[in-house]
Amino acid sequence: MQKLQLYISGQRIDLFKDEQVLFNQSIQNIKDPGKVFANFTQSFTIPASKTNNKIFKHYYNYDITNGFDARNKIASEIELNNISYKTGLVALNGVELRNNKPYAYKITFYGNTVNLKEVLGDLKLGQLSATLDNIDSSLTYDSANIKNKLQNGTDIIVPLITHTDQLFYNSNSSAHTNDTGNLYYHTGSSHDHGVFWNQLKYAVRLHKIIEGIENEFTIANGYQSDIVFSDDFFNTSNLPYYNLFMWLHRKKGDVEPTTQGTNPYTTQVTGFIGESGNDNYSTMTSGNTLNILPGFNSFIDTELVLRTSSADPYYIIIYQNGTEWFKSGTVTGNQTFNKFDFPNSLPLPVGSYTISIFSTSTNNIVFSDATDDGIEWNLLGKTPAWADTWKITTFTHTANFSFIVSQQIPKMKIIDFLTALFKMFNLTAYYDDYTLLVNGNPNPNYGKIVVQTLDSFYSNNYNTWDISEYINVKSGTVNVALPYYQVNFAYEGLGTFIALQFEQLFNQGWGTEFYAGDDRFTTPNEEYNITVPFEHMQYERLINDDNQQLTTAQYGYCVDDNFDSYIGKPIIFYPYRITSSVTGHTRISFRDDASNHTALSNYYIPSNSVNIDPTVTNANINFKQEINEWTGTSQEWGGTLFNNYYSNYISDVFNEKRRIFKFEAYLPLKIIYKLQMNDVIIINNQNYIINNININLNTGKSSLELLNKV
Repeated sequence: MQKLQLYISGQRIDLFKDEQVLFNQSIQNIKDPGKVFANFTQSFTIPASKTNNKIFKHYYNYDITNGFDARNKIASEIELNNISYKTGLVALNGVELRNNKPYAYKITFYGNTVNLKEVLGDLKLGQLSATLDNIDSSLTYDSANIKNKLQNGTDIIVPLITHTDQLFYNSNSSAHTNDTGNLYYHTGSSHDHGVFWNQLKYAVRLHKIIEGIENEFTIANGYQSDIVFSDDFFNTSNLPYYNLFMWLHRKKGDVEPTTQGTNPYTTQVTGFIGESGNDNYSTMTSGNTLNILPGFNSFIDTELVLRTSSADPYYIIIYQNGTEWFKSGTVTGNQTFNKFDFPNSLPLPVGSYTISIFSTSTNNIVFSDATDDGIEWNLLGKTPAWADTWKITTFTHTANFSFIVSQQIPKMKIIDFLTALFKMFNLTAYYDDYTLLVNGNPNPNYGKIVVQTLDSFYSNNYNTWDISEYINVKSGTVNVALPYYQVNFAYEGLGTFIALQFEQLFNQGWGTEFYAGDDRFTTPNEEYNITVPFEHMQYERLINDDNQQLTTAQYGYCVDDNFDSYIGKPIIFYPYRITSSVTGHTRISFRDDASNHTALSNYYIPSNSVNIDPTVTNANINFKQEINEWTGTSQEWGGTLFNNYYSNYISDVFNEKRRIFKFEAYLPLKIIYKLQMNDVIIINNQNYIINNININLNTGKSSLELLNKV
C-alpha cells in the first residue's frame, strides 16, 4: 500500500484512509485518434476536516465573503511515499452533507495539458495583438507597401491571392484592355491592366501566432501559469510547419473602402509609457496594448483622455482582443471618455486593448498639450485601492491606413487554431513534469507543453518495461482493434471557386483522403472523420492564352461559385518566391493605381506544397496525393499530410494482426514513478504500446489497455 499525499496550493490536504484514487492516462486512443488526451484522475472524495475546510474556505457556506472560487482550478501536486509523482490542477466539484453538516469535498485532479483549453477558453487570435501588431508596427495598407511585401518579406508577406478579381495572362497585342486582370505587362501608357494593389492582402507566418500565444499567456499577464511549448515541432527548421502563412482576410472583399478621400484614414495609437507612481495592476505591451489582468478589474473608474488643438473631426475605436469594443461618435478637440461611455457603463473587462484613431481629413492631427500629455489612460481600482496611468506626450494621426494585424486576422478561437494544427500534423501534447530524460540527462522540456508528431512521440525518449511478473494471469481479454471501417481526412473549408469546381468534377473534396485499409471491411459499422477547420484553396497556374505556354504566375481566386467575394474558413498556404532564376520566368503587371502599372520580376505565389520542385521536398498540405497545381503531375507529390503524419498509426489500426489486450497488474512504485505513455510494455516476450492505463495510486493495481506492436 502506497502512502498518497495531495497538495493544493502548497498545502497538504487530509484524505480518507480508505479513499481509492484512480489515475487514468491516455495520450492517443485508438478509438478516437483525432483527439488529444491528458492525464487525469476520476473524481474522488476527501473529508471535510478542519484542514480541508480551511483550504476550501468552508465552501458549503455561501455567506462567507471572499470565499473559495470553485469556478477556477488551482495548482496541485500528488506525492507517492513523499516523492513527487504528478503536478496539475484540482477542481472542486461539490460538498457532500450529512445531517445538514459538511462531510466531504468532491474534487478532481487534472493533468496540466487539460489546462490549455481552460486558459485559452473562447479567446480569439485577435487577443495576440501585443505580438501580431508589432511584427511590423509601421505597416500601412497602400500601393507601395503591398508592392513591397508582394516581392519581399519575412513574417509578413503578400501572396498573389485576389479577393474578387479574376486574373489571366495573355501576351497578344489585342489583349491590352484597361481595367482587366491580364497579368502580362505591356509597356507604355494606356495599358493599365494587371493585378490592382487593393485586390491583395497581407499574410502572417503561423509561427508568429504560436509565439503570440506564448507571449500572451504568462504569469506576468495575470494567468495562472506560463504557456510554453517545446520546440520539437514548433521550430524554425521544420519547414512544413514554419513556412505556413495565414491570409489576413477577416472580411470578404476589400480590406477597406478604396476611395481614401471620402473614407477614414486610421492610425493605431502607440508610444504609451507608465506613470512613475503606477501600482502596476495593469501592463502595457510594446507601447500600444493595455492589458487588464484577471482579478484586478473591479475599477472605480476608467478614463481615456485625448488632447488636441486641431479642429479636424475624428473618432476612436477601442479594440478588445482585436475585436471592436467601443466606438465613439465623431468629435473634435479635447475629449474624455469614461466608464459611462463604455459598453454597459462598466470599466474595462479583463483583456487586451488597443486604440485606433480615424479621420477623413488629409491633415495630420497632433495630440499634445502645452501643460499635459496628449493621450492618457487613467485606471482606478479598489480592494485594494490602486491607480495606473499610461500616457503619451505627443502622438500624431497621419493620413494613412494603418494595417493592424490583430484587427485583420480571421476571427478564429486560439484553441481552434491549435486544434487545426494538431489535426493536420497528427500532433500529441502533454505537460512534461519529468526533470530527467530516460538516459539520465537533464530534460530540456521540463515544465513545458511538449508538442510532437505521434510518430516522434513513440520513437523518442521511452522506457521498456517487462511487467510479466506483475500480471494477473487469471484474467485478461483480447478484443478487435478496428472500431471503424473508414477514416476520412478533410478540410472544413472547401468553398472557393476552383475547389468547388474540383468537387463537382470528381465527386470528392479537394485534398480529401479516405482510408479503409486494403479492403472495405464489413464488421465495423462506423466511419471516423478528422476535419481541419481551415480553408483549403486550389490554386491556378496561369497559361499564356496567346501561345498556351505555362507562365510562372500562380494565384488564388477567393470567390464562391457565383463569383462573389468569399470569406470561408481561415486560409493557410505556403508562399513561394518567384524570381528570374525560375525556369520559364514571366513578369507580372502590378497596378499601382488607376493609371499606372509596374512590371514585377519577383513575387510570391501561393502553394499547397512547401516547394514547387518535388526533388527539393515533396511535402504538401493535401491529405490525398493530388495533381500539383504547379507541375501538373501527382506521382512525385507523395509527401501528403496522411503519408507523412498518419500513415504509420492508421495502417497499424487497420492491420489484421492488431488487437486490443486488457490486463490487470499490480505495478511497483519503481514503474509507476517513471511510466510514460510512449513506453514499450513487455509481457511474456510480446511487445505492446499503451492505449490506456488506469492505476490505483493507493494499491498499485492497474488496468492496462495495450496494443500489440505489429
